[in-house]
Parts: sequence; structure tokens; C-alpha cells
Amino acid sequence: MHPSSKNPAIMWPVLQRLRLLFCCFDFVPTASMLSRRVTYYIKALSGRFDISLLCIKGAEHPHIERYEKARIMRVPLKPGTLEQRQKQFERALRRQLESEEYAVVHCFDFVGGRVLAELKQQLGYRLVFEATTLSSQEWPHSHPEFALCANTLENIQQEEMNVALHANAIVVATAQQKRFLCSQGLGHLPVHLLLNPSLPRKGISAQPVGCFQFLHLGGSSQPASLQTTLHAFKTISPELKIQLAFGGHYGAQDKAYLTAWRETLNTQKAVVWPNLKQETETGALCAKAHAALLVLENEPRNVNFGGAMPELADFFAWGLPIVASDLPCVREFLGEGDALFFKPGDSAMLAKRMEELALSAQLQARLALACAHKASAFAPARFIYETSRLYYPWMEKPSPLSEQLLEPLPEFTPSMARTASASLPFYEPDTLIVPPAFASSPPE
Repeated sequence: MHPSSKNPAIMWPVLQRLRLLFCCFDFVPTASMLSRRVTYYIKALSGRFDISLLCIKGAEHPHIERYEKARIMRVPLKPGTLEQRQKQFERALRRQLESEEYAVVHCFDFVGGRVLAELKQQLGYRLVFEATTLSSQEWPHSHPEFALCANTLENIQQEEMNVALHANAIVVATAQQKRFLCSQGLGHLPVHLLLNPSLPRKGISAQPVGCFQFLHLGGSSQPASLQTTLHAFKTISPELKIQLAFGGHYGAQDKAYLTAWRETLNTQKAVVWPNLKQETETGALCAKAHAALLVLENEPRNVNFGGAMPELADFFAWGLPIVASDLPCVREFLGEGDALFFKPGDSAMLAKRMEELALSAQLQARLALACAHKASAFAPARFIYETSRLYYPWMEKPSPLSEQLLEPLPEFTPSMARTASASLPFYEPDTLIVPPAFASSPPE
């Protein structure tokens, strides 16, 4: 019998370390954001839990390895339909739950979540449902093979709501996401807001390039934003010497689209293209940029559910002035004086805002300072602190690590803003949770 199916207050201290399982099926479309969040969950909780992560195996990754103090277990899936791959992953999850006893299970989508909801009472673990992304919102944009008819989407939404109803806690990344869940009848459940953490700068100093460079962080999950951004850039006069840099996870179709645009623009100096072999490191891109673009389209997932927008965490950390789509999910973080706004999908208006910012050093300084003052809310230390608060009721007892994390966090000061000194340090890669095998210690 699972220890927590009896009296957890009596049985849990018998265990040397409580076991915690992270479970994620839909890892690819939002790999950068989820990998970063999982990384800092590990940093926050490894002092009190024995942590494992169950996710999908890629061709270049081993089945099992160690990352920090966590064990990564990857499930190889045979070729098949999306539904067939879901079933394969669910069987692997059931086997894992049968082989080890877990005090807490933290899932990131409904595929693993429906198994965890089904077995929760029998096995007695606590269930945390991460709703920073929802498959019902993202899959129409990330799974073209899966003709998502109205009935299919409705079934996925019902599965997600069922997981949420069985959860001991729900996690979101924005206040708009919390309001959305409350509008779905989940207002009586504990919903915790954990803002996306920024990457630590690791001593990287700002080294902007010669041209005035705008940074666009997007990827395959926001294909329409590519068109809006590139159409806007095409209309800007070459005399302004404005450069456009791209970063993020791009699929083969998007890379082909970008390559075609390179030929259309007939220049390789005005556009910094994403590395077609590996992810471009966010910190290095932010260090070279003068300003940032937050381009989101007027789509239901952005208007109703709201984007998690992990890009903002890094833009704030580097104090980059921002040109942003005028949407409620953006206005949650950026007020009227914090950024230049444009109508979603309006490439002509976006181009005007880019020109306005590039031509005004005073405007650049004002918006950069406004963004820099927001950085402390997205600091990794604050994410770790809030995670510890979320998990605190399920910990056996306060550990030295958790006591330290409960201390007040320092506020952001101007001395923490970007500097112009030269530096070439080592920095953490953006995609943290799936490092190359040689970068990890051998599995136990």
C-alpha cells in the first residue's frame, strides 16, 4: 500500500526523502518555457524531494540520465498517430507509478494528467496540475496532423477540467490564465500564480551590435507573428540601419519560410536568422539587442486564455525597451508608459513603432528603465521562493534550504541593470532540462 494512503503525518517521516514525479507529454511546442520552469522547480525542491521527470525521448537523448539532483526518464514512442503515442506514454506512466511510491506528482498536460487523476485516490499522492499551457489552446497550432474538430477540442477541454478538479493545486503563469480557469468553474480550487523565471545573466554584459537591433523571440508556436514581423521589417527604410534577430524553437516548415524570406529581402546583414541546427541562446541574443518585439496575434488563445509569454522575463532582465501587441495578456505586464503598442496583425503600425523607437535615444532610455524595474518579479530566486511556498504543506519538515528560501528577497536596484563592459562568460543554455548526455553525470 502506498504510504500516504494511510496517515501521511505518521508514515512519511519513515522515508529518507519524499519522492516527487514531474510528468510531461506535450514537451516540444513550448520546450523552452517548460524546460526552464522544470529546471527551477528542481532547484527549489531537490533539497526536500527525490525528483524524477518522465517525458518523451528524442532520437539524440538517452533513456535515462541525471540532471542536477534529478533523474530524467525518457519514454521512446513508436511511430503512429497522436492518439497512439498518447496511449504509449500513458502505459509508461502507469508502469512508473506501479514501480515507485510518490508523495507528489506534478503534471503539465492532460495526457499524463488523466492517468494521475484516475489513480490519485488509490495511490494517495498529491497532484499538481501545471496550466501555464493547455493542449486545448496550443494543439490547433502545433499538431497539424491531428484534425482538431470541435468534438475533439471539447473532449480535450473536458479532460483538462477533470485533471484540474482532481488536483490539490493548479499552477498558472499569468493572472489572465487564473481568470480563465475561474470562468470555467474552477474558482473554488487553489490556483497559484508562478511567473516565468528569467535566465540568470551569469555575468553576461550587454554588447549591442552596430546596427539598431530588434529581437523577436517566438518559434513554431506563433507562426503568424513571423509574417507580421517580416512584413513590417520589409517596409522600413534601409537608411535607418535597423537589424532584426530571431530566436526560439522553429520547426522545419518555419525554417523553410524564413529561408524564403532571406531570399526575398536579398540581404543577410539586416536579418540574424536562427541557427538551423540548435536552439539559439536567449541570453546572448538579449545582450546584443537594443530593443525587443513581443508580437502576438489576435487569436482566441491569446485573447481568452492568455499567453504565458516567457520572453518578457528575459526582456525585463536585460532592460530592453519593448514594442508589443496591444492585447489584454500583454497589458497585464506592460502599462501605457512601459512600451510602444501596435494593433495585433498590423505590420504597417508595427513598422512605425520600430522606426519611432530606433530614432529616439530618449524614448529608448525611458522604456528600458521601465522594463528594468519589473525584473525582480521574474527573478529565478523569486520563482524558487514561490515554489517552496506552494510545496511547503507537503514537505515532511522545513529543511535548511527551505528556511533559507523563505527569507525576504532583495528588491531590484539600478546597479543590477545592464552594463556595457566587455565580457565573454559561460552561460546556461536556454533549453535546460534536456542537456546532452555528456553534460550530465552517469545514471545511478
